[in-house]
Amino acid sequence: MRDVREPALSTMLRMIVYALTAGVFAWPLSVAEGVIAAAIGGGLGSLVGRRLASTRVRTPVVMLGALVALGVSLAFADLVVGSGSVASMLGPSLALRAGEAAAFGLGALVLGTAVRLLSARRRSLAVIEIALIATSFAALVVAHRNYAIHRPFEIADWFLVRGGNPEYGMLGIGALAGLVIGLLLLSERSFLRSAVHLGVAACLLALILGTTAIAGLPPPQSGGDGLNLRNDTGRAEREAQGQGQSQGGAGGPDFQDEYDQSGSQTPLAIALLHDDYSPPSGVYYFRQESFSQYNGRRLIAAGISGVDDDVASGFPTRTIDIPGAPDTGAWRTTVETTVGLLAEHPRPFGLESPIQLVPVENPDRGRFRRTYRVRSAVLTSDEWGLLGRTAGSPTWSEDIRAHYTRGPSDPRYGELAQRILGEVPEDLRVDPIVQAFAITQWLGREGTYSLRSRHASADDPTAHFLFGDLTGYCVHFAHAAVYLMRAAGLPARVSTGYMVPESSRRGGSAILIAGGNSHAWPEVYLDGVGWVVVDVVPERSLDPPPGPADEALQQLLAEMLRGLRPLPEDGSEAPRAFDQILDDVRGPLAIGLAALIGTLVLLGYAIKVWRRLSGSVSPSAHTIYRAAIDQLASSGVVREWGESREAFAWRVRRELPSLAKLTTSHAAVAWGSKKARDDARGLLATKKELGRELAKTIPWWRRALGALNPYSWLLSR
Repeated sequence: MRDVREPALSTMLRMIVYALTAGVFAWPLSVAEGVIAAAIGGGLGSLVGRRLASTRVRTPVVMLGALVALGVSLAFADLVVGSGSVASMLGPSLALRAGEAAAFGLGALVLGTAVRLLSARRRSLAVIEIALIATSFAALVVAHRNYAIHRPFEIADWFLVRGGNPEYGMLGIGALAGLVIGLLLLSERSFLRSAVHLGVAACLLALILGTTAIAGLPPPQSGGDGLNLRNDTGRAEREAQGQGQSQGGAGGPDFQDEYDQSGSQTPLAIALLHDDYSPPSGVYYFRQESFSQYNGRRLIAAGISGVDDDVASGFPTRTIDIPGAPDTGAWRTTVETTVGLLAEHPRPFGLESPIQLVPVENPDRGRFRRTYRVRSAVLTSDEWGLLGRTAGSPTWSEDIRAHYTRGPSDPRYGELAQRILGEVPEDLRVDPIVQAFAITQWLGREGTYSLRSRHASADDPTAHFLFGDLTGYCVHFAHAAVYLMRAAGLPARVSTGYMVPESSRRGGSAILIAGGNSHAWPEVYLDGVGWVVVDVVPERSLDPPPGPADEALQQLLAEMLRGLRPLPEDGSEAPRAFDQILDDVRGPLAIGLAALIGTLVLLGYAIKVWRRLSGSVSPSAHTIYRAAIDQLASSGVVREWGESREAFAWRVRRELPSLAKLTTSHAAVAWGSKKARDDARGLLATKKELGRELAKTIPWWRRALGALNPYSWLLSR
């Protein structure tokens, strides 16, 4: 049997911890009656478990009894719900609520009793308590993962209808979980130490929450970025080339054997369509960067002027016209979009071919990292409407044309390109758009999509893919298509950005862009049309298709980008704004926090003075020795962990010889010496001598700092 005596404050705190944990666990699973019953059962279980831990009943017997009691509790709850007589007496609704209360209340009582008994009898098993607390609070907010700011609805809706940020609610739940766990870890047998630790923990959590409110919340973790859409290696590569450095750098999308798809469900941006536009391909392409310079292994960002000028290099601070953008006319029309970035990007992206970027006011700086408006020239014609357009531009120089048609020297590319084009009807075989689509359709028919491949280590990863197993992801397919097009004499390049199916709009004007929408695709240049997306769509895939966009989150982010605040679905008036609520409570909270800190400081000084004066007011070997070591601790002279009092006195004997006499007298009284107990006057004189020795040893400024510390007595051991 283990001694489980503890102060009343620790018992009360553990009861609160168990009640909170049980209530939090039951909240997503039960009705209000079940949650209340679980909290009551968990708190009572803490008390019952502590009492049982003090008895001689063996632990295995208690655990077996707990299992039996749990089974009986669940059977009783099932009887209440399933009994026709109970339902007829209470009514179906009340019977169901009574069953929920019985199940969760009795279950929490039994489990709380068992866990509390285990942690009381074996201290190391307190890890079970911590695990249960962490699991309960994590289950409460697990729906909030992947930046789903609108979930769980019970918490998020309260903030959203008031124009607040639900993440502060999640942060509050995390802080509460940390406080609850801290209450367990800081449990002390001393009432005063428990109270002090509780106050310090509350102050630290208030400081963390206050700092977060000032500094803001961190951006969403966007996970893997194998296409380099959220770092700036492409720009760094281009600048390095402009300075005459090596062109074999890391700019552009990477070839990876294990493509990192973490964060594929995390929202990265929201785009609002201001014009009703339906792409001919059924897919929206948001281009961010293009790569057209062949470096002997892959395509990287171009380092020469006059090439890929249609790619924006930076976010707009004023209206920016894109110089190389295509003209609108028979094949294109203009569409305007507003983009709100939820994660940092090195440069803007826009729908298909942006022709103008305009800065716009950010309606929610805590939510959107950047906001801007894009005017794009989007394609309205399908591939049949592009028949007869020649490849390239008559304004290009020979160097630019050579740049866009340069590829690997491996003759297999040309041979495969001719074999693919040989399958095209003779009257269409020389048409550029037909050639481009023949190549991409062949790759889609013959290739297999997979985020796991074995090509990255090859000298030419594209050749290893194309003339090997034809298994890879978008970077492999895009490079293969561009190399084959260039082998056929077509000017082509690889672009990266985001691809979102039109079906994701769900009939609305908002497009949610997530990490899983990252994509690389081939483009071919047609005279009078500009760069045209000719994507590869593999018919076989070894990976499951991505899940659909969260329609509720898409609508919510769109309303935030428009500067709107969601209204209650029941049609009632909007509640008070979250900012107004914060304004109302900010003052009282600041006063309360200041009062709490002031109270803790005064309490520390009061305890410090009491411990020092008790040696003079009520002199005894114990109080005098305690006042002496408090005085030493205040000056930085403390006993090390594991060091005995006698060893401590021996270590400082040269500077503080009087401590040895005080230590000896304190030990003698502890062993029952009447002579040492009656020599209080002599011990007071020795303590005064110790003070003089300390003044000679420790500088005055160090003693002054110690006097200012209200909790220096906590260092006494």
